[in-house]
Amino acid sequence: MTALLEVQNLRLTAAGRAIVDGVSFQVEPGESVAITGPSGAGKTTLALTVLGHLRDGVTHDGGQVLVDGRPTLPQPPPELRGGLVGYVGQDPGNSLNPYARVATTLLRVTARSVPRPQRSALVSELLARVGLPTELAQRYPHQLSGGQQQRVVIAAALARNPRLLVLDEPTTALDLVAKAEVVAELRRVSDAGISLLWVTHDLASVETVVDRVVTIGEPTTASYSHAPVATAAREVVLTATGVTAGYGHTSVLRAVDLELRSGELLAVLGASGVGKSTLARVLTGLHRPASGTLAHRGERLPWDVRRRSRAERAAIQLVGQNPAEALHPRQTVRTALTRPLVRLRNLPTAEHDGEIKLLLDAVQLPIEVADRLPGELSGGMRQRVALARALAARPEVIVCDEITSALDSSTQSAILRMLDELRAELGLAVVLITHDADVAASVSDRLLVLASGRVARTGATADLLPPGESPEERVRHLLIDHTDL
Repeated sequence: MTALLEVQNLRLTAAGRAIVDGVSFQVEPGESVAITGPSGAGKTTLALTVLGHLRDGVTHDGGQVLVDGRPTLPQPPPELRGGLVGYVGQDPGNSLNPYARVATTLLRVTARSVPRPQRSALVSELLARVGLPTELAQRYPHQLSGGQQQRVVIAAALARNPRLLVLDEPTTALDLVAKAEVVAELRRVSDAGISLLWVTHDLASVETVVDRVVTIGEPTTASYSHAPVATAAREVVLTATGVTAGYGHTSVLRAVDLELRSGELLAVLGASGVGKSTLARVLTGLHRPASGTLAHRGERLPWDVRRRSRAERAAIQLVGQNPAEALHPRQTVRTALTRPLVRLRNLPTAEHDGEIKLLLDAVQLPIEVADRLPGELSGGMRQRVALARALAARPEVIVCDEITSALDSSTQSAILRMLDELRAELGLAVVLITHDADVAASVSDRLLVLASGRVARTGATADLLPPGESPEERVRHLLIDHTDL
């Protein structure tokens, strides 16, 4: 049987450095193969070559990639993208038009004329394949959670029934239930004879689907846990009371209360779509709620970040779920880090280089990264740059929205350890938005669980997430009367 995908001794370089060096593997029709390795090992760069695409600055120095016997480099055959091969990227924010409703996106990607009476049914069918309700069809991407956005991207990739589906970390932004639904759907896709190429650092989620695993780079496994910080005597730095917020006539958050103390890490745990990201945007002044109050050290804050003083803006910083949306694609890392140094700290120009080196050291990136563009970095490296930019303001509070969801286990552990060290050294308070019970259990002092837009549980993490249980058991323990997780 002729392989559908064949990678033969592929070598890719950037600035004289090998990114992918001598990689060979193949994918048979109907077979699922996982590509795994640490952040920065070239997994995404390799996946893009299957579509005949080379990132900026990347050179093809040897070997070849064949899809259905035809080379994809240097120029892919015209029928490759969309028809023969479908692609789901790591960042849904890069794939969805922010000005197009979900229904419009799905209809456009089918590349065929659909009679008006049949359009609604087609959109409903595509959404159902990835476990999304029909009512999301009329929403814009910004009105969806990150997990919902990713499932829309998967629906679009399946719309033209490709023979090979390339998946670049497709489940990293999803909660346990949504992840299981997507994996189950992709298993059905594989059973129907479509080949799957998974790029992932989360083998546990896809091990029931993949037939083989190809490892590139030098993978490591790591975990991190910390001793809970005694917070009772610490000063309250952020208080939210009775926060109710939504989009249009749809309520997302309902009377949410939150208290955060200096040096504390509060994990906000919940399923995709329950309002975690909306809460993050409310706390940082990017989404105005319908009601409620927000206070910093007892002083009431304006809801709109544009009405806050320089000190108030610097005090509370957001690290978003999608670094690709937060970092300007045409600005270097140095420029991204310099802006908060000037705008929020008024730091003299002579001190910029030294401060940038300290920031990159803090997030475990080499100084050479400063002169690169975001597109030249892996997803994990971009997320660390986004965190460094937030730290540049010297905030008292950092709100982290799913910042570890796209990282391999060793990088995730390093980020969590770094957050713990920063709050120990600086008294930094952290709100960690996550759907991962393991992450919440490993690093947080207290836990706030959202279900149906309300606070379902809150308390010490050690009490709410007892050790010795699997993530699924922990979730059931927390939300026995709810169905969000």
